Amino acid sequence: MFTLARALSLALVLVLTAPGFGSVARSEAPKATANLTVGVSQDQYVLSGPRVGLGMYPLNANIFETLTYLSPDYKVKPLLAVRWKFRPPNTWRFYLRKGVKFQDGQSFNATAVKEGLFDRLAKIPGGSTVAAGPQSAIVVNTYTIDFTPTEKDLRVPEQLVHPSNGVVAPGTDPGKKPVGTGPFRFVEYLQNERIVVERNPTYWGAKARLNRITFRFYPDATTRRQALQAGDVDVIFEVSRPDVQSLKSKFTIMSSKVGAYEAMYANIHGQAPYDILHDVRVRQAIAYGIDRKLLVSRVLFGLANTSQSMVPPSSLSPYASLVKGYPYDPAKARALLDKAGWKVGSGGIRQKNGRPLKLTLVSGFPSAEVHRPIPVFLQSELKKIGIDLSIVERPDSASYQALITSGQGDLYLENGNQNDANPGFLPVLLFYTGGSGASAPYQKLFAPGPTFDRLIAPSLTEVNPKKVRKAVAEAMHYIVDKEAIVIGLAGIYRVYAMKRSVRGFVPHPSFISVRWDHVSLAG
Repeated sequence: MFTLARALSLALVLVLTAPGFGSVARSEAPKATANLTVGVSQDQYVLSGPRVGLGMYPLNANIFETLTYLSPDYKVKPLLAVRWKFRPPNTWRFYLRKGVKFQDGQSFNATAVKEGLFDRLAKIPGGSTVAAGPQSAIVVNTYTIDFTPTEKDLRVPEQLVHPSNGVVAPGTDPGKKPVGTGPFRFVEYLQNERIVVERNPTYWGAKARLNRITFRFYPDATTRRQALQAGDVDVIFEVSRPDVQSLKSKFTIMSSKVGAYEAMYANIHGQAPYDILHDVRVRQAIAYGIDRKLLVSRVLFGLANTSQSMVPPSSLSPYASLVKGYPYDPAKARALLDKAGWKVGSGGIRQKNGRPLKLTLVSGFPSAEVHRPIPVFLQSELKKIGIDLSIVERPDSASYQALITSGQGDLYLENGNQNDANPGFLPVLLFYTGGSGASAPYQKLFAPGPTFDRLIAPSLTEVNPKKVRKAVAEAMHYIVDKEAIVIGLAGIYRVYAMKRSVRGFVPHPSFISVRWDHVSLAG
């Protein structure tokens, strides 16, 4: 099988050995005639405002490209930037790939990167994750650009791998007709129904092996499975765990390494009635009261592991073991609740001063459908230690994050993903009080405060990658093991099912970084 890793390796060799490092290595593929149809979950594109990005995120249709690329082993690779260097005290200089055209014929150069990337990011509150400001980008020459964040940030190349940081063609509207430099160009979009792309014949690298890809939106996992079985689609993602076994006999099942996670975030700053989790003993009791081995084996059908870190272990190596998590120990959970003053009442539910120990679990990122039936499992587990868990489901991330904004919840269930080469990406995005560019005020509910901020800060300000991994592992140890603000449940494998005729597909731990240009259809 022709793997993505091999393709990237070959492409990099061609670039590095070409005369004048950074010149384009042309590779003409035979005319592509096959059309692929992919069934995906609900449509969550943002079509207006500073975060607009049709075809960008969360479904990456390969219309746009970033300056740097995230490899499946979480390494930073050149893409539209052939190399980069740090210029003290806080500037990154990017040397851009020559000979690249946008899909509308415009030239790709430093001016285009300034307008279509850095100036665009500067309009997002906080300047997105890279802290871009209106004066951050300076064009040095046609193919060289300097970027200076508004805050000290030595992890910019690692952060630019995120598809939301794709370069948009100047003067175009990425919410109506997206134009980038990617291997596929935009054809049409029908909201909540489909987005269609076709092979970009002027792509700067090896041309895509498919003529066209139609991504069809199916919010319901059962409907996606039925579409595959009926032959309406060639590939589906994400596959419901209970469906995997029945699909194996006729279809190819592929799963990624751990890049995603299931975890609950505890609201430690909530106002009544969402103030119970101010007490760390209650949070720790919840962490002890969940049988993760049972969750993985019976609910997730073995397509996960019991990791309790929201940062993939591969991103923290060799310090991943610093994040230990909680063993299943219901006796210890009950003892902690006793010490916190929550005594067993009628029906087995604990109470304190006449108040029942009732918590609200909000399930909805990226959608409630993705989590089912995990909330019901958690409800059953916590009832065993005397906690009454009420489940509130939200259909998409926007309605879920609205409840973060309002603070109407105690525990927030997320299926998140490490989509950045900086191991501190997620902890900074969600819990660092210095500002993060997140699309909801996570810090208002979940930020641990000064100790965590001090521990996680080197992930932005330290130039040594090994020191960064250690700092992030120590910060995660604090927020998971000591404070139980992040209550990890499982490390998740992203699961795809496809017809046996599909060739060259490589699942990526960061599912938004999947490349479709090496995929083909046999026959």
